[in-house]
Amino acid sequence: MKTTAAAVARTLRDKSDQARELALRELKMVQKDLATLEKILTGSRKAGDFALFDVVHGAFEIFRNASVALEHETLLADIEKETAVSQAREFLEKHGATLLTKPAGWHWISPKGEMCLLAKATETEKAADALRAFLPGGRRGKAKPARADATLPETAEASGND
Repeated sequence: MKTTAAAVARTLRDKSDQARELALRELKMVQKDLATLEKILTGSRKAGDFALFDVVHGAFEIFRNASVALEHETLLADIEKETAVSQAREFLEKHGATLLTKPAGWHWISPKGEMCLLAKATETEKAADALRAFLPGGRRGKAKPARADATLPETAEASGND
């Protein structure tokens, strides 16, 4: 599942980048066409073989490619969110947490037999973080360094005050 999601995400990123590049290229071409149209309308240049359809067609291509790029970005965000939720759910189930309906939410029964509410049913990632805090070897704070004043009495005794 993880590799499939990664492959889909990679493909979406590639397609999104291609669509973005095409939209930017077309945007530059439409800017040139608009500058030419402005010169024609102000009278500083003759119409000649200028086609107004190029402006409309370019604008449509910008719309089409930009909408594809933006839609892919939305899909990528959704895939990343669902992947994180799925990984959190797998972690919870692997370590024995269950999703109960009454009392509602993610619960875990500790080895001591205590039932712990981890999070609401809709907060799977939060529940996984809470379970990590309960598990041994989970995310713990850094060990505090030994206090310097705790070692001072020992050194005074060792210095030969006997």
